[in-house]
Amino acid sequence: MTGVLIEVDDAVVIDALGRLAAAGADPRGFLTNVGEILVASTKERFRTEKDPEGQPWAPLNPLYAAGKPAGKKILEASGQLSHESIVYQIADTQLEVGTNRPHARVHQFGAIIVPKSAAALVFEMGGETFRVKSVTVPARRFLGISAEDRERIVEAADDFFADLAGGSGGVTTGK
Repeated sequence: MTGVLIEVDDAVVIDALGRLAAAGADPRGFLTNVGEILVASTKERFRTEKDPEGQPWAPLNPLYAAGKPAGKKILEASGQLSHESIVYQIADTQLEVGTNRPHARVHQFGAIIVPKSAAALVFEMGGETFRVKSVTVPARRFLGISAEDRERIVEAADDFFADLAGGSGGVTTGK
């Protein structure tokens, strides 16, 4: 039989392997790095007005856009959604990235808004009063993982585990 045998007889390597095993059992340090990557990329989507696949968000209704404060982008009327509420949290071995803002779901997935107890929705826009049976809000996805996010996560994993391993001293090879 031919092959390669690798023997590890080095306290530094054994210690590094122990750190790798511990990180697998408690990945919070790595998940923190990933959470920061995803929060930053999500906030960047508000700046670029593009979804995780790089597709532009649906434009605003022109009447609505005309009434927005100068310089405010799509989904940034108050700043509550994009600037204040995008966070991550770690629970055991899981990472969640998102927001607790109730209106975020409508923007992420889109929605058809209908009156709860009236015959019509009544609202003003562009100096006109509208009475309609429903309003369709298009999806403007801001949450998700882009191809660039995937690359950054893999790089973060490589760096994280390289830091844990601390080098390869003491590894010997033989037949």
